[in-house]
Amino acid sequence: MSKKLAKRIYQAQCLGNVEPIEYMTPYPNLHGLVEGQNVKHHGKMIYADLGMTNSEFYSLVQKLANWLVSTGLKPKERVWIHPQQFPHTELLVFGVWTVGASVVLAENPSQDIDHIIRPDRVIDTDPIPDCFENQDDTFDPTFKPNLDNEAMVFISGKKGIRLSHYNLLVNANDVQRKLDLYDDGKFHVELKPNSTAWVVLQAIFPLYTGAPVTKENPDLTIGHENVDYIVNFDWTEISASNQLYILPENTAVVSVGTSGLPMTTLEQEGTHLSVEGHSVMMGYTDDELNKKVFTGESLALQLSR
Repeated sequence: MSKKLAKRIYQAQCLGNVEPIEYMTPYPNLHGLVEGQNVKHHGKMIYADLGMTNSEFYSLVQKLANWLVSTGLKPKERVWIHPQQFPHTELLVFGVWTVGASVVLAENPSQDIDHIIRPDRVIDTDPIPDCFENQDDTFDPTFKPNLDNEAMVFISGKKGIRLSHYNLLVNANDVQRKLDLYDDGKFHVELKPNSTAWVVLQAIFPLYTGAPVTKENPDLTIGHENVDYIVNFDWTEISASNQLYILPENTAVVSVGTSGLPMTTLEQEGTHLSVEGHSVMMGYTDDELNKKVFTGESLALQLSR
C-alpha cells in the first residue's frame, strides 16, 4: 500500500481533528478484554443459560490458545473459522486473538476465498471439546497485538474487509453507550457467526458490557424478529429507531436507530454514503478497491437498490 493511500485511509478513520489514538479504549487488544473481565467479573456469568462464568470462559480460551500453538499456529497468521455451535465459535475467535493471530470469517462459509485471501489455517470442523485435553489453562503469549494490528478479515462477496483490534473494540464501545447496556443489565442476542455484527454484538459484547447473555427475562433483545433491536444487514436508508444498521466497512454497526454513533459521522445523499470515524475499516485486502472508496478524507460507498 502506498503512503498516499494509507494516509487517506487514516484520515477517514479520524473524527474531525480527533485521531483514533486520542480516544483510548480500556483494553490494549481483544485478549486484554477477556483478561480484564476475568479480573473484574471472574465469578459472574457470561452465558447464564449455560452456567458459564467469565473465569470459565477465560480458562477455556487459554486452553484453546495452547492447543492452537501446538498445531503450529503462529502470531499474525490468519485463521479461517467456519461457524460452529454456540458458544464454540466465540471461544475459537478469542483463542486465535490470544495467540496474536487474525480471524477470517466469511459471509458465505461455503464459498472459495482463495482469490481474495489465502488463510494460513482453516478450522472447518469443531475441535471442541477434544482440543481441551491435556492443555494448560494458562497461556504465555509470545506476541501481544497493538490496537492498530489486524484482528480479522471479513469476506463479503468478492471483498476482504480488514478490521483492527481498535475497530472492533471502539465499535462495541459506541454501541454499548447508545444501548445503555452495562454490567448491571442482561441481554439476549442470537446471530449466526458469519458477520461482523456477530463478532461485535455476540462475541465481544457480553465481555465488553459485562452483561450476561440469557433468554430468561433479558433487559434487551437483539436479533431478527420479535426483539428490541433488529439487526439490519440490507438497508438503503436509515429511518427506523429500533434497528441496528450494519456496514462491515464501518466494522459492524454504523447507526443505532437514527441517532448514529458517538465516534462516527455519516452522510447520505441518495445511494451515496460518506463515512468518517474510528470504526472505519483498515481497508480492503485489494488496494485497487481501496483506491475507489478512499478518494478524499472519508470512506465513500455506493449503496445498491
